[in-house]
Amino acid sequence: QEEFPVFREFWVETPQAEAQSCQIFALLDGESLTGAFRFTVFPAQETVLDIHCTLFPRRAIPKLGVAPLTSMFFYAENDRRAFDDYRPELHDSDGLLIHSDTGEWLWRPLRNPRQVEVSQFADRQVRGFGLMQRDRIFEHYQDIDLSYELRPSYWVEPREGFSEGRVELVELPTSDETNDNIVAYWVPNRAVEQGQTLTFAYRLISTMNEARLHPGGFALNTYRTKPVALGSAEQAPANSTRFIIDFVGGELEYHLPQPDTIQVVPSATNARITRTFLVPNPQTRGFRAGIDVVGEAGQTADLRAFLRTGNKALTETWTFPWKVE
Repeated sequence: QEEFPVFREFWVETPQAEAQSCQIFALLDGESLTGAFRFTVFPAQETVLDIHCTLFPRRAIPKLGVAPLTSMFFYAENDRRAFDDYRPELHDSDGLLIHSDTGEWLWRPLRNPRQVEVSQFADRQVRGFGLMQRDRIFEHYQDIDLSYELRPSYWVEPREGFSEGRVELVELPTSDETNDNIVAYWVPNRAVEQGQTLTFAYRLISTMNEARLHPGGFALNTYRTKPVALGSAEQAPANSTRFIIDFVGGELEYHLPQPDTIQVVPSATNARITRTFLVPNPQTRGFRAGIDVVGEAGQTADLRAFLRTGNKALTETWTFPWKVE
């Protein structure tokens, strides 16, 4: 029951010769609402778009998606399947990043699920969210035509109208790379009523340098494997998985000479954590965390983990919905 209003008309202001920006005005029209938009475009290597809109609902709208982003995720190291393709990974984005009202940074790796999955991230007033492409290594894609390692990340910074609400992530199953099967947007907690006037303002940033958005350590890679101890013939418990997360950046390199000062802080709902470990990773100049979990078949477990030293969080919070099969 999705509805996609369309832009009926555009007006483009002619910029002056020395102008640093350009303004575009647009009329939005749809079955359930109409609206007026102003886009202020700052073109550069990393283009910035300031968006201001006023919406007029024609009827009650149970769910309004604001500042929508779309992308494609086919497969990667955290979600491998037996596709007959020479390329190791295929995706335009590999994760959803959220900056919450509390200051926490949340990283959610993307998936290509077997059925439609909708994840919600509640917040009083989200500071930012975006679909990010973190993996910038050509060898991980091996595609000389499409250059997935050069796809930009897109970051939304709310400015006005984003009060209590939530970020939603929609993951659609796809059997090829031509479908934009990933959607992220913000939803107000209160349903939209007919006759309301809604005003939103936000900044949309296209970037290849996510580090300037994120001040701390972050999860670069996510892997999944069977939780078997090194050199042991012991069988892994039924319904168990080991998640391996490479945390890099921020202050992590500073702590490499004293790894005992760093702890991994994991948590799980609908699952039991049986073992964790944390080792320095000189290849990434960060740390590699391992989390072994056991769950009940058919259940979905919500997993979380971050690194800290003492009472100080050094990294964002990695989160993953694990479907126990």
